[in-house]
Amino acid sequence: MIPRRALAALLLPAPGLAAEPGVRRAEGGTLVQLAAEPAVSLSLRGAARGRQQSVYEGLRLPGPPVTLVAERWLVGWGRDGDRGLFLAFDWQAEQLFLLLLIDGEAVYLAPSRHSRWPEGLAEPFGRFAPGLARPPAFAD
Repeated sequence: MIPRRALAALLLPAPGLAAEPGVRRAEGGTLVQLAAEPAVSLSLRGAARGRQQSVYEGLRLPGPPVTLVAERWLVGWGRDGDRGLFLAFDWQAEQLFLLLLIDGEAVYLAPSRHSRWPEGLAEPFGRFAPGLARPPAFAD
């Protein structure tokens, strides 16, 4: 039999983890893990409209671990030659930025091509696709 105190310790969240949003668990993980988070997966499904297969393949391309940028954006990408996927998720506002590279051409899925991207995403995007002919416009 498990003592009550031990049982309570198992059932209660650890101090410091209770305030941490669930989606931030993906930090240091893979794009697949980030995409599996409920807040991200809902946005991702809507943004992938008509390109689901390319997005799901892009989530499995080789790339660095998901990182936290400016204490706000969970950013990850995968790239293999002229194919790639860049995903950034604002865990505070639950906003998604998603871009595919298909044959080296940018396909803007969220938001549209004409929207400005946050300045904080410029540096990680530059590492994902240096020299891209039509990169996103970043807000000042």
